Amino acid sequence: MANTVQIKRHSSNSTDAAPGTLSSGELALNQAGKKLYIGRHNNSSVEVFHLPTLEDLTAGNGISKSAASSNSNNNAQTLAVDLTDSNIFASTSAKGIASFSSDNFDVSSGVVTIKTGGVVTAEIAADAITAAKIADDAIGSEHIADDAVVAASIADGAVDTARLAGDAVTGDKIANDAVDSEHFAAGSIDTEHIADDQVTAAKIVDNIALAGNCSSTGNFTVGGNLTVNGTTTTVNSTTVTLDDPIFTLGGDSAPGSDDNKDRGIEFRYHTGSAAKVGFFGFDDSAGKFTFIADASNSSEVFSGSAGDVVFGAITGTSLDGATVDGGTY
Repeated sequence: MANTVQIKRHSSNSTDAAPGTLSSGELALNQAGKKLYIGRHNNSSVEVFHLPTLEDLTAGNGISKSAASSNSNNNAQTLAVDLTDSNIFASTSAKGIASFSSDNFDVSSGVVTIKTGGVVTAEIAADAITAAKIADDAIGSEHIADDAVVAASIADGAVDTARLAGDAVTGDKIANDAVDSEHFAAGSIDTEHIADDQVTAAKIVDNIALAGNCSSTGNFTVGGNLTVNGTTTTVNSTTVTLDDPIFTLGGDSAPGSDDNKDRGIEFRYHTGSAAKVGFFGFDDSAGKFTFIADASNSSEVFSGSAGDVVFGAITGTSLDGATVDGGTY
């Protein structure tokens, strides 16, 4: 004969109450409440722990719960989304259910798209359309009303030449003083767009820095000081006039150490049969003023035989290593 094991249960089938105490691992059944309990050890004592069922689920915002069966012995529950609960509507700070205006959007098979013509002018924020949003050559003159383009309507750098159809922007499309420097894309104005004699001194900002090379085919006058920061300065001029009576060579400040370089003038000439380089100046290694007619320059250190010189009267404090030739008669 088969054995039957019954777990602990409430003595009354009509009383919905939890057992007072249970041993660890011991089960108990409350028949009225249809609840199962188990004794659970929590390190210091044994507590009665209710094993939840579907009936114990709590419906949150936007969720409704109802018995799935009319049978009182069946704990099954049906959960449904309540689309009318405002607590689950989407907001700017929370995800949720959102509705879309049929004036602007199409919805098909759960996919939301912007309908053709769904975005109108009133729905576009100021400065919202940048260059990246406009297809090349998309805007022609027929799309722009007279005087419609004012400075406030153009985002900084938003309109470059690639976005405009050829000859689309004419003078009558631009309001007076509407376009200033911040609305031109870098490099968008080249020589052919500037009429002759239109760039005057008043149009050039002070302390302007020009990137790259700069040249002039006419006269060039500097009214203030001229500073050249570079590696090589070349002056291709047949006549050079300087008001400064003193030349400073070797830097614009006192040197901190000996660079072992000579100081002076290197010059080029031709003997009639060969090109030569000459030097006269201070020989750093000898510590003397030197003239070399046929010189070699190695990293600003000159070498070669001392050249001949012609002087009038010479005044000196000493004469060393010289040959005095009295000549013949």
